[in-house]
Amino acid sequence: MKKFITDIFKEDKKEDKFSSKKTVGIIAAILAFLGFIVDGFHFYDINDGMFDSMLIFSGTMLGASIVKSFSKSSQGPTEKQVL
Repeated sequence: MKKFITDIFKEDKKEDKFSSKKTVGIIAAILAFLGFIVDGFHFYDINDGMFDSMLIFSGTMLGASIVKSFSKSSQGPTEKQVL
């Protein structure tokens, strides 16, 4: 389970680098979810514009980090391909 959670936050599993876009996107999604819960129980009224902005920001951060996985790698030919 711990490996699954850390893999979610990694940008590239080969390099073991954590993605700041994914981390910020997940934090924004958690804050938007908590705001939705607080607004649902009428403890505090959440501004609709702020809530929508948090969801858009979260989706953008998560989407920006995922787009890279759909593109082909732009590495040049390997030594075997040249020969």
